[in-house]
Amino acid sequence: MLVFIALPIHKYYFMKRITGLILLLFTTAQVFGQSLPDGQIRWSSNQKLKITDFIIKIGDENSDAIYSQFMISHSIGGFDFMKRNLNQKIENIFLGNASWIDTTKVTEIQKQINFQQMQFDLAEVYARKFRKRILKDKKKIAKGFDIVNQIHNQIMSEFSERRLALIKETHGGQNEDKIAEWKNKIAIELKRLQEFSYENKGKIKLNR
Repeated sequence: MLVFIALPIHKYYFMKRITGLILLLFTTAQVFGQSLPDGQIRWSSNQKLKITDFIIKIGDENSDAIYSQFMISHSIGGFDFMKRNLNQKIENIFLGNASWIDTTKVTEIQKQINFQQMQFDLAEVYARKFRKRILKDKKKIAKGFDIVNQIHNQIMSEFSERRLALIKETHGGQNEDKIAEWKNKIAIELKRLQEFSYENKGKIKLNR
């Protein structure tokens, strides 16, 4: 299973060490596609992040004011090359038990949560791109799983660049005009990739 850990964001975070923003971890999945553990939220167009989804830490001088952690995971098996929909083999999860808001530091709390949701939405764009690329190259899976890692590396590289751009251009979620621009861009991309949402279980016919 591939796990992507999101970065902490607060007002001046984008000015910190850019080289330390990305952390990729690999681990082994015991359970996939079942009910999620408490504190985990699968991305949904109908469910938005709220303050109660975060562990709230108050008065901790050593912590960042706000921190969100996400996980993009996959469970691709040897016979998946026969399927015409692999959407539920890839998940985009918010890890609430590893995320927090320090309400003694954060001002405009809902605005900061909305910025975390934008990152979650952007992660969903790349989860859908991952689903599409895996489906497109599914026949190669039968020959080995290197293709999965290759696609993952490409997706993570693209996502890292986009996320850094989001942080810098919006000044860590403070520039309202840029926030509006990014929100529109992400909405358009999600709509274009709607067929690759986790909820869609129907057969997918790719346009070659």
